[in-house]
Amino acid sequence: MEMFIILLTASGICFGMQHKVKFLHGKTEFTDSLLACTYCSGFHAGWLSYLLWSLPIFNPQHMVGFALASAMFCYALDEVTKYLEEARFEEE
Repeated sequence: MEMFIILLTASGICFGMQHKVKFLHGKTEFTDSLLACTYCSGFHAGWLSYLLWSLPIFNPQHMVGFALASAMFCYALDEVTKYLEEARFEEE
């Protein structure tokens, strides 16, 4: 259960970086392309949430593995959300 909560934390960080933290946008083409990609943003949100939950104990292998899991979780959650939003608007 704790892993799911950490993945939800990573998803929240990912969504926040992409849609709510406006000062990150418009700085460079690289950061804009990173923030446009849910998989990329999810990866970085994953290692950030891993650090939040695991400090002061730090394992680089676990952090990279968790960042990759977070990337896939954020991407999948984003795609499911898009699908549900499109299905809802098609019904109306």
